[in-house]
Amino acid sequence: MSAPNAGRQSPEPERQTEAQVGKPESGQIDAAPSKEHAQEKSEDAKESVLSSNPEGPLEGAAHEKI
Repeated sequence: MSAPNAGRQSPEPERQTEAQVGKPESGQIDAAPSKEHAQEKSEDAKESVLSSNPEGPLEGAAHEKI
């Protein structure tokens, strides 16, 4: 190896382990969800999770003091 910081380089190809040289075991890439699925999940999130103006953590305590 000819780099100034030899510890930062990969080992020579003949000294690499199978994990470094071989292909990943799960070579399959999952496909992206369909556009319809994404739209459906987005609508579900809007209805159940998100709100336009969420209540702050101290808003309830402030109303009790008034």
